[in-house]
Amino acid sequence: MATTEQLLDAVDEVVSDGVRRGMLHNHVEDAELDGRHVTIDGRRLVNFGSCSYLGLETHPALKAAVRDAVDRYGTQFSSSRVYASAPLYREAEAALAGLFGRPTILTPSTTLGHLAAMPALIGDRDVLLLDHQVHNSVQTAAKLVQAGGARVELLPHNDLRTLDRRLAQYRRTHRRVWYAADGLYSMYADFLPAAGLDDLAARHPHLWLYVDDAHAASWTGRHGRGYALEQLSPGTLARTVVALSLNKSFAAAGGALTFPDAAAHRRVSHVGGPLIFSGPVQPPMLGAVLASARLHATPEVAARQELLRSRIRLFNRLAADAGLPVVSASEAPIRCVGAGVTAVAYRLTELLRGSGFHVNTASFPAVPAKRSGARLTLTAHHTEDDVAGLVAALAEHLPRAIADEGATVEDLYRAFARQLGTRPALPPRGAPGPAPALRLERARSVDALDTAEWDRLLGATAFSGSAALRTQEAVFEAGGTGAAGQTEDAWDFHYWLVRGPSGRPVAATFGTTALWKEDMLSPAHVSAEVERLRVRDADPHFLTSPVLGLGSLLTQGDHLWLDRTADWRGALRLVLQAARAEEDAAGASGLVLRDLPDGDDELHEFLLGEGFFRVPLWDTWVRDLDFADDAGFLAQLDRKRRQHQRRHVLPWEERYRVEVVTGGSPAAAAVAPAQRDRLYAMYRAVHARALELNVFPLPRRVVDAVLDSPGWETVLLHLPEEPDGPVAFGTLLVTGDSVATVFLGLDDRFVASHRSYQQLLWQALRAGQRHGARQVLYGMSADLQKSRFGARRERRWGYVQAGETFGADVLAQIARSVVPG
Repeated sequence: MATTEQLLDAVDEVVSDGVRRGMLHNHVEDAELDGRHVTIDGRRLVNFGSCSYLGLETHPALKAAVRDAVDRYGTQFSSSRVYASAPLYREAEAALAGLFGRPTILTPSTTLGHLAAMPALIGDRDVLLLDHQVHNSVQTAAKLVQAGGARVELLPHNDLRTLDRRLAQYRRTHRRVWYAADGLYSMYADFLPAAGLDDLAARHPHLWLYVDDAHAASWTGRHGRGYALEQLSPGTLARTVVALSLNKSFAAAGGALTFPDAAAHRRVSHVGGPLIFSGPVQPPMLGAVLASARLHATPEVAARQELLRSRIRLFNRLAADAGLPVVSASEAPIRCVGAGVTAVAYRLTELLRGSGFHVNTASFPAVPAKRSGARLTLTAHHTEDDVAGLVAALAEHLPRAIADEGATVEDLYRAFARQLGTRPALPPRGAPGPAPALRLERARSVDALDTAEWDRLLGATAFSGSAALRTQEAVFEAGGTGAAGQTEDAWDFHYWLVRGPSGRPVAATFGTTALWKEDMLSPAHVSAEVERLRVRDADPHFLTSPVLGLGSLLTQGDHLWLDRTADWRGALRLVLQAARAEEDAAGASGLVLRDLPDGDDELHEFLLGEGFFRVPLWDTWVRDLDFADDAGFLAQLDRKRRQHQRRHVLPWEERYRVEVVTGGSPAAAAVAPAQRDRLYAMYRAVHARALELNVFPLPRRVVDAVLDSPGWETVLLHLPEEPDGPVAFGTLLVTGDSVATVFLGLDDRFVASHRSYQQLLWQALRAGQRHGARQVLYGMSADLQKSRFGARRERRWGYVQAGETFGADVLAQIARSVVPG
């Protein structure tokens, strides 16, 4: 898990990429707006990006009310409502309460309404369960609820079976269980499962609902009361708070909190922080609120609702006829047409602008990056010709956008398989697909490759050579049994090589599908809490998920080879398409490109377009072997590090008997099973403390594989006073170019007193000299100790494309609940 700052940096890069492409942070240039058009970059476009669904923002009654309020009350009334409210507040709130049929508070925004209501109503004897896709503003308010002492958990989206289990679990331990959800979800446009919630509410009297119905207010429901107030039963509504937006289809400003009773209304109005310490809705927009509320009580709004429904049905029918991948079949004014990765979605919105239509791009972080799309909104301003023209443009440009970005229709439907099912693929139209100049080769084992060719491409890095990969396969290979990613010791290996027209390689890489801990890179105190929960619940696989990552959980360094003089982008795109297919087939939660180097700007830009976001990994440490002897080694260090080596490292070498066991040698075969067990026990002792890099322990058989396989060395440190066997060991992977430390074990009794860990680092340098290597790869962690040997820090990046973020978001909830200590 990246830190909050690192995640914000990643989002900043993704959004900046959209800005660079001209698809985000646009400015409308019109001198006047008619509700139907906008001008962006000098082009007049039909606007399918507005949330004013009923088109009331240009209604004469609302505009007149704003002018009248300004004339009578000025531009602002600057007072907290705890002291005094502007003259129109009482009338506006009464009108809203009449529309919604329950006590109502008018808030400066829906977000501030959540921040006022949720901490005031949800106490430390309650549980708050958040739907995973509930609006960000609700999740922000939930942090205050959690800080106030309530238990806060995430539930998978619309998962009522899990909600039922949680209700049973907390029935006797907590006062209320609150479930927070949206009435209409704002990206893919699916509705609250009202009937299912009615059933749960009838069976669980301690269930309370908090519904953000911002996107359903005004355009649906009697008098515009929205989806939740219209669809939930009276019995359920008696334990439901519904928040609505007055800033979308209502065409005014602010939000409305509606309550089941006067007591809840009073409590929020008296203690809700933003209602005390934040400014109010100002008089001009209070005039708009009141005028819109009055208008919603008339037949005109019902007629506009019916007009909008006709436009929605027209779009749905034409889109189905055209074979468009509309993500949700609901009758909502929000429509999302799936595109696949981010670059395809951006290209589609760009092409639509060229045809005269403005739509928004649904992309990360609002949706998973590989499930990006064109998000469009229908309003009462649109004509039937507008809708038909947009559908025709989508049908024309989606195939072209897919082809332009080197993707396929199959990629799209695989990414949206859960939403689209087995709908027929979009008919191929527009630009042709990529020329068959590049050819992808796949393998499941390194021995199915030309290993000499592979080693020329990737063998210079110790972990990617064929000998090292053969050892890993012997230990972890799942063999296509379907077990990969289901248990920690079963991996599927994937090898991809792309050749150009001449048959020469353009790209080569390998990856593994394996079970990862969500907290692998979390701070140690967070991992300690997650491990406590795993033990408490007797569930070692809590917060774990299968992931397809470049390299493996045992490797470090370069896993990707590209010929930058050839079509490396096309080649890498073929690799990513194949990797996504494997990810989906394995049910993996994401695709991770590990250990990519710092400073590769063109690769970074390409991967952002492919829907990846970048997070920093732990720095790795490399020691160049550019010295001839110990004196040369010491001469390269500063005074403090030189003194450390002379006092704590070099003198201890002669106190140990250093035994180097070459993998596959008679000496390795002579290592008895009891000694091998001892080595593994020392490794497990080190692993148990290594929460800063929290991975599953390697299986016992890895010791046998390293001892039995050529290309490996095991360094054993013996002490005369310890006759039972070595007190420390380290495994080294040797190539002609480098020596890499892989895993080690320590007898705790000798770490501090005999400097055993530091001696293993020193012996890695000895091994590098012995083999004529250019450098020693020390790997991650233990920064201070490795820097004392003159190792240099290398910054590496991970590029993540999460297909499912539920586990990561649960982990973030846990992280907020624990304090470093």
